[in-house]
Amino acid sequence: MTAVANDVLPELAASLDRAKLAERFRTHRRIHIPEVLSRRAAERLYRCLVQETKWSVTLNNGKDFLDIDNCSVDERMKLALQAWQRAQNDFQYLFDNHRLSRNGEPYPDPAHYFARVVEFFNSPALLGFVREVTGVQEIVWADAQATLYRPGDFLTLHDDETGGHKRLIAYVLNLTPIWRPDWGGALNFLGPTGHVEEGYVPTFNALNLFRVPAKHFVSAVTPYGGMRYSVTAWFHARLFSRRPPVL
Repeated sequence: MTAVANDVLPELAASLDRAKLAERFRTHRRIHIPEVLSRRAAERLYRCLVQETKWSVTLNNGKDFLDIDNCSVDERMKLALQAWQRAQNDFQYLFDNHRLSRNGEPYPDPAHYFARVVEFFNSPALLGFVREVTGVQEIVWADAQATLYRPGDFLTLHDDETGGHKRLIAYVLNLTPIWRPDWGGALNFLGPTGHVEEGYVPTFNALNLFRVPAKHFVSAVTPYGGMRYSVTAWFHARLFSRRPPVL
């Protein structure tokens, strides 16, 4: 199913206390915001992720970043075994994804519901909300990807500082209806002593925001865990030409 003219549009919940959220973000440089979308919008986006998304396996092998379509169960297990081995010593990730927008550009299929999602993440309403909560006024656009962590999937420790654009705020819009803490899949932040300082368990219709850089990881989903759905990426500063300014 794709989006239609009278489909439910993504929208923020009306009850968000922006001043209180901004106060918490100033203190911690990160925040977990429950019930961030209207209920109808969250349920529609979840349905899109479960029923209308073509997933690819995404992982890295050193500096090679790979998206693999139409991966069989046997092929995925082989990739997972190799990724688990690399993760012992190096940065590594393994999960399913679907690229929505790399540079803030529209979703390729304007009839798909994801086109509305990309528009929403780059709308004045959402960009203004994130600027207000984080206090980062330089935010002007967002990229986006849909993600699905299956049992065994993970993202090892890193800080998000590398990348081709100026990443300001990382975000994770969680859309997993049921999750147990012992299933793994939590977004964990390290403190100055190397211990986990805080962790966010996957929660339906909750937005996590945090300032870049920040050392964090997603713990591996356990073999008996569920399916962890989200939309995630970064809010960025303005793109500048590579040519130096004329002085």
